[in-house]
Amino acid sequence: MAVEGLTKEFPGGVRALDALDLSIADGEFFALLGPSGCGKTTLLRTIAGLESPTGGSVRIGERDVTALAPGARDVAMVFQDYALFPHMTVQENIAYPLKIKRQPRAERAHRAEDVAAQLGLGGLMPRRPAELSGGQQQRVALARAVACHPSVFLFDEPLSNLDARLRLEARTFIKRLQRQLAVTTVFVTHDQAEALALADRIAVMDAGRIRQVGTPRDVFRRPANTFVANFIGSTPMNLVPGEVRGTGIAVAGATLPRPDGLADGEPVTIGIRPEYLPVLADEQDGTFTGEVSIVEHLGTSSLVTVDVGGELLGGVVPEGEEPDQGARVWLRPMPGRVLVYRAEDGTLVA
Repeated sequence: MAVEGLTKEFPGGVRALDALDLSIADGEFFALLGPSGCGKTTLLRTIAGLESPTGGSVRIGERDVTALAPGARDVAMVFQDYALFPHMTVQENIAYPLKIKRQPRAERAHRAEDVAAQLGLGGLMPRRPAELSGGQQQRVALARAVACHPSVFLFDEPLSNLDARLRLEARTFIKRLQRQLAVTTVFVTHDQAEALALADRIAVMDAGRIRQVGTPRDVFRRPANTFVANFIGSTPMNLVPGEVRGTGIAVAGATLPRPDGLADGEPVTIGIRPEYLPVLADEQDGTFTGEVSIVEHLGTSSLVTVDVGGELLGGVVPEGEEPDQGARVWLRPMPGRVLVYRAEDGTLVA
């Protein structure tokens, strides 16, 4: 599946999609990630045919589907609110797409029962949506999508209405189901943990544009720009101003190695994830030093915020090794984990 030069403008000159180019492999689990208003749901709805593009094209397999109606695109969409028909039973909801395709009643019933059994819905077939829990409604919406054997699954934040425990269970279930069916899947979310856990590749979006495409590992370890660096990660990346001086980069009272491609005096931004910045109790091998400002418990670890000459740096320590507030500590970046961005445009240098 691919989109080429895809643009969507709404009345008033609001450009939700800005000449996007994106290619998704057959059978791939692909996540669209970004803050609210970045255009990810508009992109999904345009792929589905629920929005008409202002320019560009959408291809699914070998077909150009840009001008086709939603029902002719061979896609199945699971909405944020599941969009189940309240007056229909679970069985009728699951079988509805097959009814639209005018398949025989007996075949529809057999297919609905078969899919429901796979998703653990066998005992719920006579019920209506109002009689189901949020997790059960989500599975019915998934069953309805699976029943029609689509070429592409489109998910619009399907886990956002579930509580924390159900979200984790549903996340695992969706990934297992997608692996089993091997159907190309596009998953919209603003939750980076979902995207990192589920996707084969991620596109990070901002203001109608794609800022980076890569595997979860690549996007987490090597954000292509400061926007992605600041957005990705359960704990915010440390982004600290620095300046190139001689053979090094002066930053927060310390000197870091200088990569190639930078000019003397050039301002830069140093990026270090807290997970890669251990907090030390003594100065041996320490790079930065300062006083502990805040300690936040995260369960098996704690995030320690250290005031280093007016700059706040976050580091992670194992559970039970938290320093006292106000204590002097040292921080040492792990080898190969320091990123350097140009201050002018926020692009990655090294």
